[in-house]
Amino acid sequence: MFSRKDIIVLGMMIFALFLGAGNIIFPPMEGYTAGQHWATAALGFVVTGVLMPFITLVIVSVLGRGEELTRDLPKWAEILFLATLYLVIGSTFAMPRITNVAYEMALVPLEIVTDTPVNHLIFAVVFNIIAMLFMLKPNTIISSVGKFMTPALLVLLVVVTVTVFMSPLSDIAAPSESYADSSALTTGLISGYQTMDVLAAIAFGGIVARALSAKNVTDPQKIMRYTISSGCISVVLLAALYFSLFYLGATSDQVAQGASNGGQIFSRYVNVLFGKEGSWIMSGIIFLASLTTLVGVTSACAYYFAKFSNRLPYAFWVVVFTIMTTIISENGLTKLLQVTIPALLLIYPVAIMLVVLQFVRAKLPRVKLTYNATIAVTVCFSLCDSLNNVGLLSDGVKQFLGNFPLYDNGLAWLVPALGVMFLTMLVGKSAKK
Repeated sequence: MFSRKDIIVLGMMIFALFLGAGNIIFPPMEGYTAGQHWATAALGFVVTGVLMPFITLVIVSVLGRGEELTRDLPKWAEILFLATLYLVIGSTFAMPRITNVAYEMALVPLEIVTDTPVNHLIFAVVFNIIAMLFMLKPNTIISSVGKFMTPALLVLLVVVTVTVFMSPLSDIAAPSESYADSSALTTGLISGYQTMDVLAAIAFGGIVARALSAKNVTDPQKIMRYTISSGCISVVLLAALYFSLFYLGATSDQVAQGASNGGQIFSRYVNVLFGKEGSWIMSGIIFLASLTTLVGVTSACAYYFAKFSNRLPYAFWVVVFTIMTTIISENGLTKLLQVTIPALLLIYPVAIMLVVLQFVRAKLPRVKLTYNATIAVTVCFSLCDSLNNVGLLSDGVKQFLGNFPLYDNGLAWLVPALGVMFLTMLVGKSAKK
């Protein structure tokens, strides 16, 4: 029997898994540049950063594992996509970023050690070993994260949120950068990509399914019901947090000058509000958020790669990914943030379309045709977006892509992908007649 207490604990675990340090450092900068449009921007951010991951989580939980989303693709495409996904959200991009955020925002501001390469390496090793110890006992993940880490994290976040709304530092300024030239809603939608949470939901869905299975919940209808119930807790908490952080950013003009990322804005804001004690509050928030996400994501990655060989079990991959994360994190936060965006622009649209296709799969007359054609078109457009982000796209291709709707908003792939999906549905129906 899955009790109400179990639902709350699972909901807290889902919230903590999604609430990585990246989710805390991006919204303040977005709120600052959105200015007077912070609420509209936050709404867009919540759509791609909360609602879409929630839908993905429910779908994957019912399916049992993220790999089921790609079962209708050619085997090579399935493995390529999933391996890329797990590496992007895991030890090549997101988890080294998590490690660096924890170091730069949780340890350095306390001024208990000097910021040197040696201290950075020591912190990375210790931090990742702590996470590894949790991962090597996977049955402790739901209890340790849901029962202990998340409540502590919530208390710290509530303290900051209430204080920000009661004592904002500055008046809200006019929008700047992309928010001054484009729709705040669509810019917020694109910004929500940075959380990586649709990608993470593909991995976390398997964790939720295993957690429910441990409680003898295996019926698809019950899995859906309990995942929705638990997930709603996470949705409400994350949405409230993002709106608060956008407001923090919008009212941060006093401390935001010269800041290069939202983490610096958050750190300065908290220090002004709480003084020296603020550094400890911020450190607690960042450390707990980073640790819970590192544990959840890396364990999901290890589960995926372990299925390829009995000789290389889950524990082996946990150790391998821990070592990779530690080594790659030595590149520093700024460099990792620069390479993350092109990778996201490439894989995020594909993940979104796989979720959309799963929604309509039962009504597809020719499943493989629709899947292969839709994903192929999505990859072509998302690859162009990725190349454009790093300055490798030719002017001729840019001019051609400019003819597509939503190109200026970074969503040129959306209309063609949906168009091909519906077109192949019509072709499939005609072929059956």
